[in-house]
Amino acid sequence: MTSEFSRVEAFAGLDEEGLAALATASRLIAVGGGEYLVREGEEADALYIVSTGRFFVQLANGLVVAEIGAGEPVGELAFFSGVPRTADVRAMRDSTVFALTREAYDAIVAEHPDIEHAILAAVAGRLARATRHSAAMEAKAGKVIALIPAAGSAFPEGFVESLAAAVARHGEARIVSPEERPEGVDSESPGFGRWLGELEHGSDRLLLVAGEEEGWNRAISRNADALVIAAPLQGESRALSPLEEYALPLFLRDDVHLVLWRPRRDDPIGGSLAWLADREVKLHHHLGLDSESDFARVARFLTGKAVGVVLAGGGALGCAHIGVMQGLIESGVPIDFYGGTSAGAAMGGALARGLSPDETIDQMEAMFILAKAMKKITLPIHSILDPRVFDRELEKRYGTQDIADLPYNFFGVSTNLSTNSVYVHRRGPLWQAVRASGSLPTILPPLISDEGDVLVDGGVLDNIPTGVMRQCKAGPNIVVTLRGEEEEWRVTAKYGGLRTPFQLVRDVVLRRKARNDFPGIVEVMSRSMVVTSAAAVRANLSQADVLLNPPIHQGMRILDWHLGKSLSEQAREYTVARVEEDPALAALKAE
Repeated sequence: MTSEFSRVEAFAGLDEEGLAALATASRLIAVGGGEYLVREGEEADALYIVSTGRFFVQLANGLVVAEIGAGEPVGELAFFSGVPRTADVRAMRDSTVFALTREAYDAIVAEHPDIEHAILAAVAGRLARATRHSAAMEAKAGKVIALIPAAGSAFPEGFVESLAAAVARHGEARIVSPEERPEGVDSESPGFGRWLGELEHGSDRLLLVAGEEEGWNRAISRNADALVIAAPLQGESRALSPLEEYALPLFLRDDVHLVLWRPRRDDPIGGSLAWLADREVKLHHHLGLDSESDFARVARFLTGKAVGVVLAGGGALGCAHIGVMQGLIESGVPIDFYGGTSAGAAMGGALARGLSPDETIDQMEAMFILAKAMKKITLPIHSILDPRVFDRELEKRYGTQDIADLPYNFFGVSTNLSTNSVYVHRRGPLWQAVRASGSLPTILPPLISDEGDVLVDGGVLDNIPTGVMRQCKAGPNIVVTLRGEEEEWRVTAKYGGLRTPFQLVRDVVLRRKARNDFPGIVEVMSRSMVVTSAAAVRANLSQADVLLNPPIHQGMRILDWHLGKSLSEQAREYTVARVEEDPALAALKAE
């Protein structure tokens, strides 16, 4: 067992005598995937060091706050302080740990103080990492990935090989199938986990592929960091298979991906919710078996390289988002996940549907210029504007398609007045998500959800939802703002220049524009929301991996849709130039 200790990082500097003393004083314990090593409230009567495998630390409220891998201590703070365990520690896969009782620990460090120094150094390292990332534990890509088919189906021909090839673009990837298991290594024995641990040292990622043998399939499920379930989108049966029923409880929801495949990328997408009904997954991905780009996109999610774009609200100024997306696409920067608020949700939702930037800008012009979707005034009981034209155009342009059936991952953000919180749209009709996210208070009536929640514009609480994106996935995020968030807003109009009711009626009837730039109600409401969410905006901008702030036409307002196309082109040119000059942005180009 001395060799086992020598592979633990905390003990790498110990001499042979120290390693031999550890081997004598400790015992190796096997912990099956999904089993608990320690439980909250228990007496901290032993110190554990992870030899192989991986554990997660979970608080009583269900929040996962840390992951613990090979070479790291478990429960060391409670052990040294003498207090009860403060959290549950559960194995993510079949694992082994070295256990030192308090009596054994005291005896061995008295003879070999270097051991205590090594353990305390590991503790200090853990605390330093925790301090740097104390805000929250972000989404993280797994290194050992189990691939299983859904509902008793089979992997389509070439699926595993194509996925492995795409994953290999981000580091060495090895397919591990039942045929590779060494003679004498039983799927139910601790030796299985140790064998995979040896393979893990030689590869950046292992893809453990399900086969015909039940024991193998259960063993790979217990020994993986992440689970990928492959399902035929139009399969006849969607019921959980026995393997899924066994595997799903072993994983945190954040570590489960569902890949819904169809033979051709051009095949229509529908019925995703039926697959998601009984499967708690963090993300699902649509994939055409004939599409190399789809495999590349899924691989980026699995390896923590997926590129997200976060789009701010801002009415017609949001046309700049379309130019930014066009510039990124032209420059070879992939976009895997769209998220946004208000206009950002509208633009991101259109692109997530698979529309091109040109089609998206044409759609906006058709809605707001030709159909005049935000021009009809009503009696100001529920709102100033009559929403019927707007709603009809949204449903016409976005359809009744559910967000779950979009070819790209997407979320929109609105503000829930019923709970005074941010509402993240990840399911339901896309047009309704866009409608809720852009419901300017008093200007448009709120959207009422099926549960009775009153939803208004997301800009009230979170105009740039970078934090939401970071919780959804690992990987870099491009944040696109509209105007500088610290930009001061000043006008030349004087208060005495406020138009009288007679002048307002006259100008409306004669379709005259105001002679000065006295703020209109829509502009004031929009600016007020930015003030309300200013603290959140500043915090979210600090989380951007790449920040883009495309130039906006001087004096352009949030209802100036007639300037949208020229604004989009200006933003496209800005983005192409940024990709060329910004190393962080250029590094995101697809290989």
